[in-house]
Amino acid sequence: MLDKRICGARIVDGTGRPAYVGDVGIRAGRIVLHPQEEARQVLNARGLTLTPGLIDSHSHSDRYLGLDPEVYALCKISQGITTEVVGQCGSSTFPAPRRGEGLLQGFFEAPMDEAHLAEIARFSDFSAYLDYVRAHTMPGNCAFLQGHGMLRLSVMGRENRKPTPAEMEEMKRRLHDAMEHGCLGLSSGLIYVPSVYADTEELVELCRVIRPYGGIYATHMRSESDHVVEAVREAIAIARAAGTPLFLSHHKVCGARNFGASRETLRLVEAAIADGMRVTMDQYPYTASQTGLAQCMPPKYFTRGGAAFAQRLRDPEVRRTVRAEMTEDPPKYNNSYQNAGGFGGILILNCPGTPEAEGMTIRAYAESIGREEFETYFDLMVRSGCAGSGAFFCMDEQELDAIYANPNTVVCTDGCCGSRSGPVHPRTFGSLVRALCRFSKEKGLVPFEEAVRKETLLTAQRWGLAGKGAIADGMDADLVLMDESSLADRADYLHPRRLCDGIEMVFVNGEIVYRDKKLTGARPGRAILRKT
Repeated sequence: MLDKRICGARIVDGTGRPAYVGDVGIRAGRIVLHPQEEARQVLNARGLTLTPGLIDSHSHSDRYLGLDPEVYALCKISQGITTEVVGQCGSSTFPAPRRGEGLLQGFFEAPMDEAHLAEIARFSDFSAYLDYVRAHTMPGNCAFLQGHGMLRLSVMGRENRKPTPAEMEEMKRRLHDAMEHGCLGLSSGLIYVPSVYADTEELVELCRVIRPYGGIYATHMRSESDHVVEAVREAIAIARAAGTPLFLSHHKVCGARNFGASRETLRLVEAAIADGMRVTMDQYPYTASQTGLAQCMPPKYFTRGGAAFAQRLRDPEVRRTVRAEMTEDPPKYNNSYQNAGGFGGILILNCPGTPEAEGMTIRAYAESIGREEFETYFDLMVRSGCAGSGAFFCMDEQELDAIYANPNTVVCTDGCCGSRSGPVHPRTFGSLVRALCRFSKEKGLVPFEEAVRKETLLTAQRWGLAGKGAIADGMDADLVLMDESSLADRADYLHPRRLCDGIEMVFVNGEIVYRDKKLTGARPGRAILRKT
């Protein structure tokens, strides 16, 4: 007997093939296609569309596992996401940072409370973190990357230099251990401390460790603005030299003076693929990025952490120097202030010490208190210890379309949520549904079946997620039942926590985890490990 039978759905199976009407059964967490058996539970899906569970190609939810699922999981499950690839941008939760160093948390959407921060800062290696994950059952599935930033932080701290031979060997040993326990590969965040201090040679040497495992290199590149073309070249060169597949994380072009550069970045990607490489891009469908407010300032100042530099910002002379560097043309670093066109393009999402500023642009907050913009920004950094994050309005609509339309692009949120309230980037609650609606239903860039494939089977294939991404016999029963006619993302910058419309039911490993816009309390999610 089947556990469940979903009857009369319009099935979009994840392969890109035309939809058809039929029944799908579930037995022991697996799909039974065109079932004939009786079922313990029969679900009438006539008039609804059934798709594979959507896959978030780039997420940071690993930081919040262990919290109440209503905090960290609702935002993803409610848009049909059943699997996330976490540990991105060089920032995993393991191995533990060197004594005296804090975790890499400056660019996350919500600061962690001290108790949770202490809990997740203790994992000596990936194996220890897996024990933690398995002890805290999850509604959805997670696959994991080893963050390059955490390798450096655990061995070298935040020092701005090349690793010694002994330090390199220790980073390689720790990376090897993570791969042995099932990590998918290595991620880097090359605008963030300490990964920003690594050169190409270091990254190639580490990527060679993951090659024998079939590991993947995913990179938040060294530039997404003035030097985005050079950054793509570097990423391709690293993966080519190491012999690994490549993911260009949340590929975009920032800053009005750089609009149009995607024509060259996409050409480079296609050329690498024609040369035999496997290159994938992921993307969130918004014109605002999200990162730490401190990213407006040069990374050279953060070798001792944000809190230490915040104290230096009390000095008027330091402020004058930093302001000159932030406004220098052309900039000498990936300058988020200039990419957003100034403080009027930076929306404060969270700012410890000044909660009244959240939900306002830095310019608007400065005007509200009658203070000059730069002085206001520096004051915010002093009070927060250079923490907090913002939405940076820095991208072009046409560029989003061009990147999405490339056949090697999949979809992500790049989002996470660690609190029940407060501003977040709307991508956290809406990204994958927004891509289906915007690029297929509204713009017609691809058929709906192909839009679903980009968020399911294509993503699963590129990450090597066996059993995921398609409605077929024996595949994992991760499924989304949606009302395609009412499907819509509802989150925006004023109301970023609105849940998507049209997501009727979400199944993970055969269990219903979301219904009637609520989590059901079921926690059938699993840690997905690289297949040996």
